[in-house]
Amino acid sequence: MRNKFFPIITFAVIIVNLETLVYAQNLDAIKAPAAMRSGRATSGNPYNNSDAWHFKPGETRQLARLTGPGEIRHMWFTAFSENIRHPRAFVLRIYWDGSNVPSVETPLGDFFGAGNGMQAEINSVPVNVKSFGRGYNCYWVMPFAKEARITLSNESDEFEAGSHFMIDWVQYNKIPEAGILYFHARYHQDYKPVYGEYYTVFETRGKGQYVGTVLSSQNRTGHWYGEGDDFWYIDGEKKPGMYGTGTEDYFNEAWNMRVHSGLYTGCTIFEPRSIDARVTAYRWHIPDPVYFNKSVKFQLERTGFILDSVGNVITSHGHRPDYWSSVSFWYQDEIARPWCTFPSYNERVNSEIVIHLPKIVDKIRHSAGVELRVNPYNRATYTKPWFQAVNNNVGEWIEIPFEIKEQGLYSMSLFQHLREDSGIWKVLIDNKELYDVGESQIAGGYEVDKVRQMSPDEINTTLDFYNIFMKNEHEDYIYGQRRERKIGLFEFKPGIHTVKLLCVGSNPLTAEHGSGRLKYNLTADVISFRKFPDEGLKEWINKVIRDAKDE
Repeated sequence: MRNKFFPIITFAVIIVNLETLVYAQNLDAIKAPAAMRSGRATSGNPYNNSDAWHFKPGETRQLARLTGPGEIRHMWFTAFSENIRHPRAFVLRIYWDGSNVPSVETPLGDFFGAGNGMQAEINSVPVNVKSFGRGYNCYWVMPFAKEARITLSNESDEFEAGSHFMIDWVQYNKIPEAGILYFHARYHQDYKPVYGEYYTVFETRGKGQYVGTVLSSQNRTGHWYGEGDDFWYIDGEKKPGMYGTGTEDYFNEAWNMRVHSGLYTGCTIFEPRSIDARVTAYRWHIPDPVYFNKSVKFQLERTGFILDSVGNVITSHGHRPDYWSSVSFWYQDEIARPWCTFPSYNERVNSEIVIHLPKIVDKIRHSAGVELRVNPYNRATYTKPWFQAVNNNVGEWIEIPFEIKEQGLYSMSLFQHLREDSGIWKVLIDNKELYDVGESQIAGGYEVDKVRQMSPDEINTTLDFYNIFMKNEHEDYIYGQRRERKIGLFEFKPGIHTVKLLCVGSNPLTAEHGSGRLKYNLTADVISFRKFPDEGLKEWINKVIRDAKDE
């Protein structure tokens, strides 16, 4: 019996010790004497509250130029724009010791653990994001010998943007005797996958240690995308000296992924497993760096389940056509040359039609029982004014027009503004049920990737606008929370179309104190239509079918 329980007890102790170690190291450091001087580069000013820096479309601004030797200890940003994909538009670059080659070159959102232009909270050791994905904190230690230069670029060609920032650093009296390793972070994407080829996460020549991965996927077919193993080729190995058992296993998950955030691993985004599902996961190799002396190459198989056109599984380990992007984090004894080309902003995002509802309120039709309002300020929205449909009855509706100029398959999202006074609303397109127009991807009681096999009465077509995430905080009660909610995938022809939202009920939790009266309002911020990249998809699936028959 004692032998039976010994491994379990040991495992629990290790977990506690790892968490204790993180805090103990910081407490050890702050009590020791140090020959350093603290400094800060900031967007703030001592005269008023206009602390943000503003960026025109395409503009790059230098945030800091620091004189070494020293190291960056902490960076904080909070960025904003009417561009709903500004986390992919803002690009962070850091140059060490006079080099004209950036050692850090990555979209801001991806660096902080949220890909595909989305936002998410993360609570890990080196990266911490608060305020529903808006408050970026970085604690990677970044030493330099002579100089550090930090720039931020707004690479959108359409929208202005802004950011507050603070960069906390220390200056040494001299370079440490052990020398320094330069911090690197590089973004890579492969949106033209080749059938059967692995995805390269990282590659470099030199000496150093690999310390982290952020991987994002835009899934171009439904079901599970992550059966691929990880392969490491260290110091010129022809065969991988290290390899794993699956994509989610590399991220220390098991049997699928779930949204969570831990000290060293996490999954910040995981949409229902349908076509166009977006996923982001991270792993920090802080307890287990991957050391290399000459070179290293890190790849992932891009394999998983493949479905046919109605949702039947063809194979559980087929080559997948997903769009992958990643940020690799490492330290190296020299400034590394870029191993991949940095793509333009328009290459990093899907083409997207974006409608800010407060700006088109005069074009929104509605039933007689609905009052449309544009309220003056809400920090949870992209434009600050916020749209609200005030309603007291089931059966009332609003109808939002939008124009499609190019025929194709579009992924529709509604950025709900969740509040305690909002109801449940049914979604229709061109006055038709979602399942008559395309593929509903609103989760609720069924497997989304099998939606094409289901009868209409099984498919969810409603959205609850009540704030189930409320934490009884000041901001939740006053402002609510913004959440991007996938509606589905639809084929649209050029012309004017409509989205109708029909009130069908209310969450019981909206009940008014005292009277018990339910609330039926609707608040939302943005509706968007992303052009889904389906080029060559049918041919790819047909090749998987042929390969599966040959097995």
